[in-house]
Amino acid sequence: MADILGPLIPERLRTQRLMLRRPEPCDLEPYIGFYASKRSAMALGPMDRPEAFKLYCVEMALWDIKGFGNYTLLRHKVPIGLVGVRYPEGWDEAEIGWLRWEGHEGRGYATEAAMAVRGLPEDLGWPPPVSYIDPANHRSKAVARRLGARFERHHPRWPDTEIWRHRAGVAPAP
Repeated sequence: MADILGPLIPERLRTQRLMLRRPEPCDLEPYIGFYASKRSAMALGPMDRPEAFKLYCVEMALWDIKGFGNYTLLRHKVPIGLVGVRYPEGWDEAEIGWLRWEGHEGRGYATEAAMAVRGLPEDLGWPPPVSYIDPANHRSKAVARRLGARFERHHPRWPDTEIWRHRAGVAPAP
């Protein structure tokens, strides 16, 4: 059990420009703000505050129950999004996902952060992970390509979702 063994992945990572850390209660308001916005449409949103609160509780609980989850991305101590390894109950495989809050896109933060986590599932002995991407989210597809992922197929249960497969040992695009 993860609660006995502790985290399976580091609770904190640092990149050149970002701190990635396990979510904390102080991250709740930016998270709810994202999910209240139209920007969240490609990530299960928008949703009302109670729904977003429940989803955030899941983000925090995954770390305690499974030993891994999404990291809060911090730039100069300000939360700017999420990136991490998700594998909730009922999912077929692990996902590397990324979200950026309004005003923090287009600067390479998602790619930089996802590069820091893309090898973690392999370090655990898992098969290469996927990224679930909305077909209309061209920026997210560009991040996946930069990480070395390739489009594999549409998700059988979520037809509005593409599966992009990360490949073990494949170097990211320069």
